[in-house]
Amino acid sequence: MWPPSSLALSVALSVALTAALPPPRPATPALHPIIANGSSVAVPYMGEAFLFCWVAEPTRQVQWRDPSHAPLPAWSPTASRYHLGSGKHLPHAYLLFRDFRQEHEGVYTCVARGGAGLEGSASVTLTLQRPSVPRP
Repeated sequence: MWPPSSLALSVALSVALTAALPPPRPATPALHPIIANGSSVAVPYMGEAFLFCWVAEPTRQVQWRDPSHAPLPAWSPTASRYHLGSGKHLPHAYLLFRDFRQEHEGVYTCVARGGAGLEGSASVTLTLQRPSVPRP
């Protein structure tokens, strides 16, 4: 058994060391983009698709990325896929497809960036809708 003076010293050191430690840091908050269309969308051949991503938290930028993680281009009259609304300080972005084809299939990601390096993402898988075969 410890002598009373050693026990008091041990308790005093323990209390002093515990009080000197900084409080635990909270987990770094993240942004949580939501794709309104869900996580999987089938698009008819040469059809159109309109995807919507929004973020409830304060956001500096929302941007869509293609399956290779490259940013998608802004609207152009000749583009078959493009984004709208991903300028700075907008809490949402749209991804549009015109004349959807097999080469457009893949996982597209909505990336949100906020202050202090916060980032979050959500993905949606786009597939070409296979035509149904009528049964006799």
